[in-house]
Amino acid sequence: MIIIDAYNCLHAAAALRGPVTGLSLRQLCRVLSDWPGRVVLAIDGSPKPDEPGENEFPSLTLRYSGRAAKADDVIARLLVESTGPRDITVVSDDRAVAANARRAGAHAVSCANFLNDLAQSRGRLAGRPAEPEEKSHGLASPGLTEAWLKEFGLAPSEPS
Repeated sequence: MIIIDAYNCLHAAAALRGPVTGLSLRQLCRVLSDWPGRVVLAIDGSPKPDEPGENEFPSLTLRYSGRAAKADDVIARLLVESTGPRDITVVSDDRAVAANARRAGAHAVSCANFLNDLAQSRGRLAGRPAEPEEKSHGLASPGLTEAWLKEFGLAPSEPS
């Protein structure tokens, strides 16, 4: 089983480059929906209108913490309730969460390592379009931007 500190993981994704940058909770769920084995996403608070509900992804378990608790508390409770913590991997960059997972006998993995492995194993993530090479590597030919600006009528006026 994998337990993911969801918002912690999404914040880490925002700092990474590549296909995971800007990943939303729904996109993360889509990518993980065909993951072999049980996946639990521990999520702070209650579902927001633009986030998936607990039953939207049947292959995943979404555990919202509610108002009085944090995702950290959900993760700790899942570890205590587990009969086989050695079969659990906790994904979080929170040091206390990772330390608690290790004390319980589970594995702890950083969000960056998990997301990078996920991106490599899934190729392009969740149907997200690949970023054009020109954008990520600066390969646009000289004058390409000006040509597109002119094409769309946005080029500055040329002196006559």
